[in-house]
Amino acid sequence: MYFKRIEMHGFKSFAEPVTIEFHRGITCVVGPNGSGKSNISDAIRWVLGEQSPKMLRGGKMEEVIFSGTANRKSRGMAEVTLVIDNEEGILPIDYNEVAITRRMFRSGESEYSINNNQCRLRDIRELIMDTGIGVDGYSLIGQGKISDIVSNKTESRREIFEEAAGIVMYRTKKAESERKLSSTSANLERVNDIIGEIEGRIDHLREDSIKAKEYLELRDQNKELEINITLKNIESLELKNEYIKDDIAELKHKLDENRDSRETVAQQLAENKQKSEHLELLITEGREKLVQSIEEINLLVNQGQIAGERLSTIESNTARLTDEIGILEEKLEKETEHSVELYQTKAQADRELEQVNRELQEKIEIHAALTDERSQASSLADQYKDEIFRAHSAVSSQKAEISSLENLRETLERRRMQIQAEKSSGEDSNRDTLDALNKLRTDKAELEEEQSQVLQELEQGKERLGHSLSQEQQLTRAMEDLRISIGQLSARKKTIEEMESNYEGYHYAVKFIMRSATAGILGTVAELISVPKGFETAIETALGAGMQNIVCENDQSAQQAITKLKEHKAGRLTFLPLSSIRGSRGNYDRRLEQEPGFQGFGTDCIQFDRRYQTVMEYLLGRVVIVDTMDNAVKLSKKAAGLRFVTLEGEIINAGGAVTGGRYKNKTANLLERKAEVTELAKQLETAGEEKSRGIERLSTLRKEIECSRNQIAELEQAARTLEMEIFSRENELAVTESALNDFKANSGKWEKELENIRSEQESSQKMIRQLEEKIRAEEKT
Repeated sequence: MYFKRIEMHGFKSFAEPVTIEFHRGITCVVGPNGSGKSNISDAIRWVLGEQSPKMLRGGKMEEVIFSGTANRKSRGMAEVTLVIDNEEGILPIDYNEVAITRRMFRSGESEYSINNNQCRLRDIRELIMDTGIGVDGYSLIGQGKISDIVSNKTESRREIFEEAAGIVMYRTKKAESERKLSSTSANLERVNDIIGEIEGRIDHLREDSIKAKEYLELRDQNKELEINITLKNIESLELKNEYIKDDIAELKHKLDENRDSRETVAQQLAENKQKSEHLELLITEGREKLVQSIEEINLLVNQGQIAGERLSTIESNTARLTDEIGILEEKLEKETEHSVELYQTKAQADRELEQVNRELQEKIEIHAALTDERSQASSLADQYKDEIFRAHSAVSSQKAEISSLENLRETLERRRMQIQAEKSSGEDSNRDTLDALNKLRTDKAELEEEQSQVLQELEQGKERLGHSLSQEQQLTRAMEDLRISIGQLSARKKTIEEMESNYEGYHYAVKFIMRSATAGILGTVAELISVPKGFETAIETALGAGMQNIVCENDQSAQQAITKLKEHKAGRLTFLPLSSIRGSRGNYDRRLEQEPGFQGFGTDCIQFDRRYQTVMEYLLGRVVIVDTMDNAVKLSKKAAGLRFVTLEGEIINAGGAVTGGRYKNKTANLLERKAEVTELAKQLETAGEEKSRGIERLSTLRKEIECSRNQIAELEQAARTLEMEIFSRENELAVTESALNDFKANSGKWEKELENIRSEQESSQKMIRQLEEKIRAEEKT
């Protein structure tokens, strides 16, 4: 077995990882002073478990960690690994190569490991024990080590020889076994003391055990009942949840139906809107056809008037011509009659013919000439008459045309006035429509803004409601937990109070005397004292069986009580008469109070009526309360004749015996039980106040939830109302915009018709002027 290599990182001067190989034979490390040669042997000693900084040439163990230089940072850890060859099996471990590692951090923590398996320093020492390579062995010889061996005592030299002989392991195991035997003996003494104290309590502990078992059974039954109640409440809540889910599903179904009906209504509205637009188109076409028909009727009426005037002119001409024909016929008859007269005178004329033949021939020639002249005059007169008739007919026709044109102009003027009136009315209506459109748009914008605000408030209300419901749920759970806790605390307090009133945990003799109403009996010691929190175990341990001693007025009261005990064979009991009891405080050095761990004398650590001062000094006058066992041991060596009791219940008697322990059942400790009643009362009071606050908060929260639900319902109703109003405004806007579009279309038609009317009026006026000029020309001719 030999060292194969050593690995160092952060140890003293080895800031960076360094590995040194040790081969078989002699290995020598040479170098100048201060180069770190001794640090290698220090590393070997340190990794093998050296705990003394002085042996490592330092003041503190943290100095083995590289502390840094001007150019290098300090390290936070030092680590050394020593690899040992174990092919011969000298070390009791199944490895051919054993690597022992030690790490140390600046925080002071150390780690040990063997072959990378974490272990204890004790494991390493046991591994290398009797091999001669331990920190106390002879294999590590430093400067001055030989002179120390020679000059030391024989015991020190014997340790080295024992190490060389390989018996250190056995001596160590022997010493450890002896130490364990001593500790076991002390524990047996303590157990015997405990058994002695417990023997007197076996009877009432058995009763307490029976009652505790009954209590556990009742507690389990109570727990089972509470679980059943909780399950029943959960089932009820789940049933309510199902009802709520059904209501939600029904409301969702109704909502879907309302959405479907809304889509149907919207579709019908779109169809009605298309029908309305179609009807508006038909009305517009009807209006155009009506205007066209009126124009045609007016034209036909004007043409009828002209035709009527022409007909009346023809009829008047016909009547005139008829009259002229009558006159000519009369003239023809006259001429015929004259011709007859002429034929009558013809004979005379014939007779005179010869006579006047020449005259007649001349007259015939004259008559023929006159006849020709007459024919020419008649022809000329007929021509003149025809021209006059034609001129009169033309003038009448032109006047009729002028009258027709005047009527047409009046009709056009009336139509123009009608169109202007319609246009003016349309413009007024358009202005009203524009005002209504602007108002509708403003109203719609206001409604949309109000809807947005309502929806935002609705969302905030739902968030508040969700938060309040979550708080209500949490508060309800907390109240239920608080109710269960209050029930448990009340049950616990009631149980302990019943035990107190029944003097459970006391001897039967104590119960008998306290229930017998004996004169002069003041109470048990446990009843007459009050112990601060934290001192219950110490005081009860210090008092021991004295807690159940009964304090009485005088000796006569004690004798009467003892007589009753004898008569009824109720047991034995210790009485403490106030008139005769004598208490004393131990003599001690006042400096004891300044020692660490001193808490006070037993009588100073409890509260009681000053009339019981002698009784308490009798029981606790020589008892000192100490915080820990270590301090109690130290104080016991400095003061004699006193008993030292720790807060955990250990006792160091004046003779050095140590007793202590803790009751398994907490109700067996009378003082702790009494303190627990007070603590439970405070907890119940606190829990009751917390419950009252919780109930008040829960009531307020439920009112807020109800108010939030009402507010959400109102906001949802307002949102639906605003949605319907916005929908109505959109429909009105669509109708109004359609009316504006119709007005724009009609306005163009009106302008076109007015332009046509002006054109026709100008044309009619021009034709009237032309006809008037023709009439004047005709009249002149």
